[in-house]
Amino acid sequence: MHPFKWLQDRFGWKNIQETLFDRKIPNPKQWGWFYTLGSATMAVFLVQVATGILLAMNYSPSPDHAHESILYIMQQIPMGTFIRSLHHWGASAMIILMLLHMLRIFVMGSYKKPRELTWILGIFLLLITFGLGFTGYLLPWDQKAYWATAVGINIAKQAPIFGPIIAKVLTGGEELGALTLSRFYSFHVLLLPTLLALLMGLHLYLVIYHGISAPPHPKGEQPPDYQKLKSEGKSFYPYSVFKDVVAVTLVIGILSFLAIYFGAGLEDPANPNDSSYNPRPEWYFLFLFQMLKLFPGSLETVAAIILPTIGVIALLILPFLGSPEKRHPIARPVSMGIALTAVSLFGWFTYQGWRSPLLNPRIERNPMVLEGKKLYTNLKCAYCHSMKGEGGNVGPDLAFTIPTRSDKWLEEHFRKPQSVIPGSKMPELNLLDEEIYALIAYLRDIGGGGISTVKAVKLFQENCQTCHKMDGKGGEVGPDLSHIGAFRETSWIHSYLENPQGLNREANMPEFKSSLTPEDLEILARWLTSKK
Repeated sequence: MHPFKWLQDRFGWKNIQETLFDRKIPNPKQWGWFYTLGSATMAVFLVQVATGILLAMNYSPSPDHAHESILYIMQQIPMGTFIRSLHHWGASAMIILMLLHMLRIFVMGSYKKPRELTWILGIFLLLITFGLGFTGYLLPWDQKAYWATAVGINIAKQAPIFGPIIAKVLTGGEELGALTLSRFYSFHVLLLPTLLALLMGLHLYLVIYHGISAPPHPKGEQPPDYQKLKSEGKSFYPYSVFKDVVAVTLVIGILSFLAIYFGAGLEDPANPNDSSYNPRPEWYFLFLFQMLKLFPGSLETVAAIILPTIGVIALLILPFLGSPEKRHPIARPVSMGIALTAVSLFGWFTYQGWRSPLLNPRIERNPMVLEGKKLYTNLKCAYCHSMKGEGGNVGPDLAFTIPTRSDKWLEEHFRKPQSVIPGSKMPELNLLDEEIYALIAYLRDIGGGGISTVKAVKLFQENCQTCHKMDGKGGEVGPDLSHIGAFRETSWIHSYLENPQGLNREANMPEFKSSLTPEDLEILARWLTSKK
């Protein structure tokens, strides 16, 4: 008796084997390895599911803990950094493989009769994959996640009629917050993967039902009989399976290499008040990011909504255009020319978006400021103090309090809060000297002040007031600086005063690094930062 006879009788294993593994595949000849792109895409999806489950076990979808939970995964969980990095690179790999898979199908004309529905399902699978990418990069709740998502939701809001409704559903309110993160997490972990799995199953069913398409015949040649090609071909197992296994092994090997040697970045926790941050989407949305620059103002809807919608509709109706018999690329010069143009534009816009200059060029930060920022986060200062309106209300808003205090006062306060302010609720932090100095450096960078106000006012009057207004007094050549501290930090202002063209090539303002001493520049920069 066959050892698997019992299972065969109850699960129909023999029929499954005949349907899936013993089916004949038309000999693809030189196209053979391109047929593995679909299997490689499905394998990466399974990697994403496996790594996603492991990440979800240790992730907290709340603004207060999301960033910390990512740090916990990367620092405390065994192989946590590798798992997160594999998931990160897998997202890009899945989109690349899907695009290449669909490009192969288009070039070979495999989307034509009787495989129209297979192609249409593939379009929806691609859109869902883009949706997974969009919902996924909010979850770390770092600067890039927050600001890139804010830009994406603003783009969605521009859609006619349903745009504001879509934006409201995504955000869960008027602005990004706890509800937004919770909804994106639900979309990314529950809704979209379920839809993708269901459509992928239906897609595979249609591939097996209609069979893998034969290579296209040359222009003018009578199409060969498909059933004859299948009967002359080789079985799916082991011949095609061998190539699939090799391709899948190669792809997972590349992903593992990228995960180990390049990892997945994690920026500072999301800061809604940091208007100097440069929002950049992931590479697969850079083409849209660049297109928006060609349609400024009210025309943004054209680039953000209308053109992409036209592109998707064109892909959906593509199988119903042209003769079903003409599948060879040479026999379809018009469609091939349009496709080549579209692919070239996608690549060009992506490249231009990648290399486009930053709106707010990054400056070199004082290492003490960076260390102080980490301390501020680790000590949970924001639980009691607000910074520019964000944070707790147990203590005062530091953005307005810090400018009025000297460095000496702050140092004594951090050592013995109750001795400086009797009855203060602030506990002793037991910080080392270098930690105190780093914390002061960070608060100065955010709040400014702490240096001679009299000298700062004089420096402003002598060097800046001719072009800039301050509290209603001054020139109008440059912008009003009365509230510059609300959106610029000391280090940025200091660098701009030294060399304006270094941060903005179109700036008309003269540089002051030769006319003012470093001390004077710091005094002026701190004073301007204190202007909220």
